[in-house]
Amino acid sequence: MRICQWLILSLFLLCGCEKYYVSVKREPVNRESLASTFVGSPDPRQADPPRGQELLLEWRLPQKDFSSDLTLLLDILYRDHTQERVCYPIARKRGVVTFSLLGEKYEETKGFLTYKATIQTPDGKVLKEWKQQLWTDLIVID
Repeated sequence: MRICQWLILSLFLLCGCEKYYVSVKREPVNRESLASTFVGSPDPRQADPPRGQELLLEWRLPQKDFSSDLTLLLDILYRDHTQERVCYPIARKRGVVTFSLLGEKYEETKGFLTYKATIQTPDGKVLKEWKQQLWTDLIVID
């Protein structure tokens, strides 16, 4: 019985899949996100903590799809129905970038409504796309 269990475990470990391409995670920024809150160290920011949100964009590309001229596009739709597009050049197969929405801009836009991340080639071909569940293209009526 032990050999059978070991073989099944080995099969799962050797055949496991690695997550590729792109993912986005939204995090709140407030007093609880300050390191000094957890360790109890003095921090002048505790009196007036930052307020906002941030998006953590992570990508992992297989060797066959990686080239040094790829671009990560972040399309954001804010709660006030304004849009923004941010471009990040991809210089490595794996990486993480953070887009922060803090302070006055957070107050003006009221935070993120939805967002989409796209890895694009120089000729405009979409290599991979990640959409937040509520993502939809905004229809602008003049």
